[in-house]
Amino acid sequence: MLSGELEVELIPQGTLATRCMAAGYGMPAIFTPAGIGTEVAVGKEIRKLNGKDYLMEMAFDADFAIVKAWKGDTMGNLVYRSTARNFNPVMAMAGKVTIAEVEELVDAGEIDPDHVHTPGIYVHRIFKGENYEKRIEQRTVRKK
Repeated sequence: MLSGELEVELIPQGTLATRCMAAGYGMPAIFTPAGIGTEVAVGKEIRKLNGKDYLMEMAFDADFAIVKAWKGDTMGNLVYRSTARNFNPVMAMAGKVTIAEVEELVDAGEIDPDHVHTPGIYVHRIFKGENYEKRIEQRTVRKK
């Protein structure tokens, strides 16, 4: 980055998630107050809406999205666990081609539709991963 070989864009986390969602919804841009008055706003269009300044941010246009899910079916429907639900669903929507790795691959129809976090329409390739290292965090407390 410092040598100029890589270009880095600073994006607030909520803005990144919303830009990914916008791409999945087919929206070209969003308006957000995040970043106003900071380096994030340099060179970007600012509009005043309802008396407040907003940055125009373009949708996150990803050629590929690679997501990891706990379970998926052969039609590409995905179920995530815990914090994997934070970014994986919107990132899966944002990719022109979405590739999903799952811990458990089941036949179509085995996942209750009410439990699907990403519908198969957004997933173009799916495969079952192997050799997961499941680290267990240990809660430690200091002695009294």
